[in-house]
Amino acid sequence: NLAKENPDWFDVDQYYNPSNPKAHSLTLGPEIWDQTLGKVTHFIAAGSTGGTVSGTSLYLKSKSPEVKAVLADPVGSIFTEYFHKGSFTKPGKFLVEGVGKGSIPGTMDMDIIDAVLPVSDADAFDRCSQLACNEGILAGGSGGLNVHAAVKLGETLDEDAIIVTVLPDSGMKYQSKVYNPKWLKENGVMKH
Repeated sequence: NLAKENPDWFDVDQYYNPSNPKAHSLTLGPEIWDQTLGKVTHFIAAGSTGGTVSGTSLYLKSKSPEVKAVLADPVGSIFTEYFHKGSFTKPGKFLVEGVGKGSIPGTMDMDIIDAVLPVSDADAFDRCSQLACNEGILAGGSGGLNVHAAVKLGETLDEDAIIVTVLPDSGMKYQSKVYNPKWLKENGVMKH
């Protein structure tokens, strides 16, 4: 409504604008392809608008149809149910911000997804802690979710693979939540 009320403003409509996945197909997809020398076997990312996972996967599959597109999904989001059943019921509660949904955005192309890996809030936030302590990477919850799903995917594969994921946000804005032991305990998502 604000964009309609203000003639100098515009609404990017990231949930339904085809430029969203197209941007990832033109940028992130080629970057991953080039940096892995065309050897990427799996791309895994959580979805919100669907632009990153859909657009990037579209490009990678255009280069090699064998590349697997995997959607990491917070437990409680409807993407997992929709992928398996083609329908969904009421979404559950989840705390990882910026990913997962209670509806299917127009920019999410579920037809390009080969698998969905559900990840609990506790596992996503614990992975954030591991990344910070062991790697010096201060990732937000969606980054922790993506890395956790990528590690779990790798543990299931018998063949060599090059699994690529993204860390879409910084943990700086999550100091009072993801990196706060009191908040983690209060919300029942502290693993250690």
